[in-house]
Amino acid sequence: MEKPKGFGKTLFSYACGAFGHDIFYAALSSYLIMFITSQLFNPGQTGISEATSEKMIAIVTTMLFVLRFVELIIDPMIGGVVDNTRSRFGKFKPWILFGGTIGSVCIILLFTDLGGLSTSSPFLYIILFIVIFAVLDIVYSFKDIAFWGMIPALATNSAQRESVGVFARIASTLGQSIVAFSIVPVVIYFSKNHTQSATVIGDKQGWLVFAILVAVVSLIGGIITVIGAKEQTSALRQNSEKTSILKVFKAIGHNDQLLWLAVSYGLFALANTICTAFILYYFTYVFGNASDFAIIGTLNLVLGFISVALFPFLSRLFKGRKNLFCIGIAIMIIGLFIFGFAGKSLAIILTGYVLFFFPYPILFVCVLLMLTDSVEYGQLKTGTRSEGTTLCVRPLLDKLAGAISNGVVGFTAIWVAMTNNATAQSVASAPENIIKFKIIMFGIPIILFIISVIIFMKKVKLTEKFHDEVLDKLCIKLGVSKNEILS
Repeated sequence: MEKPKGFGKTLFSYACGAFGHDIFYAALSSYLIMFITSQLFNPGQTGISEATSEKMIAIVTTMLFVLRFVELIIDPMIGGVVDNTRSRFGKFKPWILFGGTIGSVCIILLFTDLGGLSTSSPFLYIILFIVIFAVLDIVYSFKDIAFWGMIPALATNSAQRESVGVFARIASTLGQSIVAFSIVPVVIYFSKNHTQSATVIGDKQGWLVFAILVAVVSLIGGIITVIGAKEQTSALRQNSEKTSILKVFKAIGHNDQLLWLAVSYGLFALANTICTAFILYYFTYVFGNASDFAIIGTLNLVLGFISVALFPFLSRLFKGRKNLFCIGIAIMIIGLFIFGFAGKSLAIILTGYVLFFFPYPILFVCVLLMLTDSVEYGQLKTGTRSEGTTLCVRPLLDKLAGAISNGVVGFTAIWVAMTNNATAQSVASAPENIIKFKIIMFGIPIILFIISVIIFMKKVKLTEKFHDEVLDKLCIKLGVSKNEILS
C-alpha cells in the first residue's frame, strides 16, 4: 500500500511528541514519589520530626492514589470531549497544545516545596498540592488521550499503523531512557552541594532543575507534533457523529475486545510500573550505589531501540502480535526471578534487568496497535466511530497503574524504612526489610504478569487477520470499497 504524501514528516513529528510525552510521564509516574519520600519532608533538611515526616508522606501518597482513581470516571468523558472537538486544526492538536502547556507549569510546581509551605504550613501545602496535581492530572489526560488517539487518524491500514506505532515507541523509549540515564547526575549537578554520597540524591534545587528540563522538552515535542503531524481523511473517519456521555460508555461497554484488552493490559502495566518505580530505590538502598542507576538508562536506550526495531520481524516470526505478547511476558517473568535473587552482584542484576526490560517496548506496541484496531471493531458493533474514547483506555490504565504504584512505593518505603535520611547501611541492618521490599518489588509483579497473560490468551482475539475481517464487514456496511478507506 502506497504511503500518503507527507507520511515521513508525520512519522518524525509524531515521534518527537512521543519523545517529550514519555519524558514527562517517566518523571511524573516514577520519580515524583522519590522526590516526595526523600526530599520534601526530610527531617535533616527541614527540622520536622521523623514521625511528622512519615505522616506527611503517607497523606500525600494517599492523595495521589485517590485522585488517580477519580479519573476512572473522568477520562472516558475527556475522550468524549476530544471526539466532539471540531476545529480548523482537527480534534486532537488543540488538546495536545493545551495539555502540554498547562501540564508543564504544573509539574514544575509539584517538584518544589511551594515556597517552603511543606514545612512552614504543611496542611496548606497539601491543599495546594492536591489542587495543582488535580489540574495536572486533568490537562495531562486531555493531552495523553489526544496524542495517542491520533494514531487511527494518522493511518488506517495495519502496515501504516505499525510504522506509526514503531516510530512512536522508539522515540518514547528514548525519552524514558534519557530520564533514567540522566536523573541522578542532573539532580546532583544542579544541587547546591555537588559532592553527594552515593546513597543521597541531591537536594530540592537539583530536583527543581530536573523538573524544568522535563517540562521544556515535553512542551517542545508537543509543539512539533501539532505543527508537523498530518491527519488522513477516509470514509471511515467521515462516518462519525457527536458523542454524548451515554455513547461514551456505550463505546467502551459494548466493545468486548477493548474491555478484555483493558483488563489484561491494566494488570501488565501495573506489574511493570511497580517494579520500575522501585529500581532507583533498589540501587540506592539495597545495592548501595545510586550512581550506578545511570546504567539502567543506558540499557533502556540501547535495548529500546533494538527491541522496537525488531518488532515487525518478531511479529512475523511468532506469527502475530498475540503470540509475541505471551512470549514477551514469559521472558519478563524470568528476568524478574533473576533480578530478585541477584543480591549485590551488578552483573546478575543487569542480566535480570535486560530480560525484564527488553520485551516491554515490544509488548507496548502490540497492545497499542490492538487497541487502535479496536476502534474499527467498536465502530462495527455500535455504529459510532469513537477514536478518542477508545484510545483513552490505555492512558487511563497507565495513569491508574502509576497511581497504584505510587501508593505501593510510598507506603512500602515507610514500611521498610527507606525514606528521608535512610542509607543502604541502615536498611541492611534490618534484613527482614530487604525481604519485604523484594516481595513487593518482584513477587507482586510476577503474579500480576501471570494473570495478565492468562486473560490475554483466553479472551483477546483481535489479531491482524481478525481486524482485516472487521474492515471487510465495515466496507459492506458503509457501502464503500476497501481501497477507498485504506488509501
